[in-house]
Amino acid sequence: MTIQVSKFVGSRLDDLFARMREASLDALVLTDRENFEYFSGFRTLFWASKSRPFYAIACSRERLLHVLVSAVERRTAEAHQGFPQQIQFHYYDGLVPESVSALSKVLNGGVNRNAAIAIDYGMDMFGRGVHGLHKILGSERGSATVDAADIIWDVRMVKDEEEIAHKRQALKVATDSFFAALRHLRIGDTEEQFAAILRSELIQRGASAIPWLPVRFGLKDMAYSMPPTQRRLEHDDYIWVDIGCVVNGSISDINRIAKAGHVSDREQSMYGTVRKLTLETAGSIKAGEQCSDIYRRFRQQVDRENIPFYSAASRIGHGSGVDLTEPPSVAEASSEILRDGMIIHIEPKIEVDYGVFQLEEVVLVKGSEAEFLSEIAPEKLPEIPLA
Repeated sequence: MTIQVSKFVGSRLDDLFARMREASLDALVLTDRENFEYFSGFRTLFWASKSRPFYAIACSRERLLHVLVSAVERRTAEAHQGFPQQIQFHYYDGLVPESVSALSKVLNGGVNRNAAIAIDYGMDMFGRGVHGLHKILGSERGSATVDAADIIWDVRMVKDEEEIAHKRQALKVATDSFFAALRHLRIGDTEEQFAAILRSELIQRGASAIPWLPVRFGLKDMAYSMPPTQRRLEHDDYIWVDIGCVVNGSISDINRIAKAGHVSDREQSMYGTVRKLTLETAGSIKAGEQCSDIYRRFRQQVDRENIPFYSAASRIGHGSGVDLTEPPSVAEASSEILRDGMIIHIEPKIEVDYGVFQLEEVVLVKGSEAEFLSEIAPEKLPEIPLA
């Protein structure tokens, strides 16, 4: 059996090298799993262990990506097909100390001393480097290390056709699974029980991982990022979920809600208002405008409707791809410019005394219009029969 490397890895590297040259960067060290996989195409399960680090070193002068992995990964690497010519593999024997020594050797062979070197730290990017790595990137080489988040995001924020297709698939798996799981939900079930049902539906439909799955029952004041608990579903509760399932390397991140029991006219009216607000905001997105423009239009609509916007998140949307959330941020102070090929999530949340209302919709930026990648939320708030 083999693993097919994405045909877009080569073009991603070409874009990365071009941006490195523009920034006068000689080398860029990738330590974060998503960055490593995105630019190398190499997949392994051994990220679960921290004893044998993975590195990818992009050298702009050579136009090569040096992939540095443990020798135990050799057979996994050989099982891949389609690595582009810009990629060279290197293997080290040992654990963390040996990995750092091997990285130093790769750098010494690829870039001059005092060269400008960056690492994948910065905005929305933390990397997985170790202390010894910082020593060889800094004082031992006589160079100042800078973060490379801006350069990396400049490439990753614009999606290729494969990423778009995988995102669409992940979103479908998530939404189909939610509505299938609702059919099994009963009064008295716990959040943990519903999460287990939902995970089963997600896996049956092709999810390879489910790193993000908060489930909340109640009316308001919900702790939205808390893991599912033993709280039981009661009459008139809202069911709030946010689903981050991974399909072909892309994560869904989509929110949906339902009501335990009959939906009143007041509740249906608020649901309809929030749905309309979300769809209009998402549908208005176009290339060339600032994210703050989208936010400003949204706030104008909220003010006209006179509804209480939940503002603790500091934004109403964000980008995504292989990470659950990625730049840009749809926020009041965001000056980021939307570009064709970006994927944007719009997810304003409204909390009132009688419920929480949120519907996350996902669009692809395409010129003067936005293409919906997510299946639009139902026109009516779904009801769970009381049983």
